Amino acid sequence: MRKPKIVISECLNGKKCRYDGQGYNDKVIKELKDYIHMETVCPEVAIGLPTPRKPIRIEKHKEKEEYKLIDYDSQNDYTNQILEFSDEFLNNLTDVDGFILKSKSPTCGIKDVKIYYQGNKCSIRNNGSGFFSQKIMDAYNYLPIENEGRLKNYSIRDNFFTKIFLINNLKETKDIKDFHCKNLLLLKSYNKEDTNKLSQLLEKENLGEDIISKYKKSVYEIISKERNKNEKLSVIMSIFEKYKSKLSLDEVNMFEDIVRSYQKGKTPFSTLAVAIRMYATRFSDKEVLNQSFFNPYPEELINITDSGKGRKL
Repeated sequence: MRKPKIVISECLNGKKCRYDGQGYNDKVIKELKDYIHMETVCPEVAIGLPTPRKPIRIEKHKEKEEYKLIDYDSQNDYTNQILEFSDEFLNNLTDVDGFILKSKSPTCGIKDVKIYYQGNKCSIRNNGSGFFSQKIMDAYNYLPIENEGRLKNYSIRDNFFTKIFLINNLKETKDIKDFHCKNLLLLKSYNKEDTNKLSQLLEKENLGEDIISKYKKSVYEIISKERNKNEKLSVIMSIFEKYKSKLSLDEVNMFEDIVRSYQKGKTPFSTLAVAIRMYATRFSDKEVLNQSFFNPYPEELINITDSGKGRKL
């Protein structure tokens, strides 16, 4: 079976290629690697820089309002090399599903890279993106792109995992209608209106390549947005309405108490999901039980014992 293909900064997978000669065995990547196809890259080593090496940085040159990749000590300029490598790497990259890049790196950092005015020791107040990562974001803005620091948060990690495995399932499926049925609630948790349009698109008896292509493109557009707790709650409540008339008053009141607690940030989303799945099991609602909304990625990857605690779901 196909696995999600994720491009990862090589230093996060333990390779000692950082400027200080060190590597880092990132916990999330260590847990994820058995479930993905991983391609690693270190742009700085790829353009010929040694390990260890003097740190390089991004400088803003006022006279031309341009950014350069500079070794501050030697004043060597690596801008052209990194741009050429980035273009070559992306031109040869195929069938990718997401990226995990090194935070704060002048090549791989996403939004947290320090930028300096030419020759100054103090960084500019506003941070920016690395040269390599910017090329990635320009070319693959429809795919999930994260750094290892943000993935320490449960909510952000949950969203990243959900997207890469949904994309993988979309690429692997041979039956678009079956894919849509299984992922209907998950897609609605991103955007209900656009998902309903997709349902209408698939009502045609014969699905030509043009319709399938349009469907896949729309799925990418839908999940490019971030889910919030209200959208996920809306899906849960739509399921609950199916069962409400079959429940006792005490059961209804208890569930509504859980909802209010979730809205106040005192109860994790998983509590709501478990309650709904219990009702779906009780009423033999296979249509709900088969939804990826409840298990969007392998349960072995679920870990709420970190900074997120599941509360931001």
